[in-house]
Amino acid sequence: MSLYCSCPEWNREPGTWEYYPPNDFTKLKTKRRKRCQSCNMLIDIGADCIKFRRNRAPYNEIERDIKGDEIAIAPLYMCEACGEIYLNLEDAGYCFNPCDDMNDCLREYHELTGFVPNRAT
Repeated sequence: MSLYCSCPEWNREPGTWEYYPPNDFTKLKTKRRKRCQSCNMLIDIGADCIKFRRNRAPYNEIERDIKGDEIAIAPLYMCEACGEIYLNLEDAGYCFNPCDDMNDCLREYHELTGFVPNRAT
C-alpha cells in the first residue's frame, strides 16, 4: 500500500532525500516546462502546480563537513489535477511519497473507505 495514516520518520541513510509538503498551489515559474511527478504530463510555464522542496542527506562525512546536514536538491512538481488529489488526501490525514501516482492513491483511498465516486454517464 502506498497510503499511510502517519508519516514515517526520515531515514537518514547517506543520499536519502526528504521533501517539504506544499500547502497550496503556485504558478510554475521555471525557464522550461516541468513534468508532473505523478502523471508525467508536462506542466506549462505559468500553470497552477504544487512544488515540493527537497533536501538530501550527505553521502559521507566529507560532504557533511563541506555542505552541512541537509543539502538542497531539485524540487519536484505536480500538475493541478494531481496536486488537488495530493492536497485533499493529505488534508484527510494520509501520508505518501510524492513520487506515487496520485490516481492510484485516490483509488486506494476509495477502496479503504468504501467510497464510490458518483460518475455521470
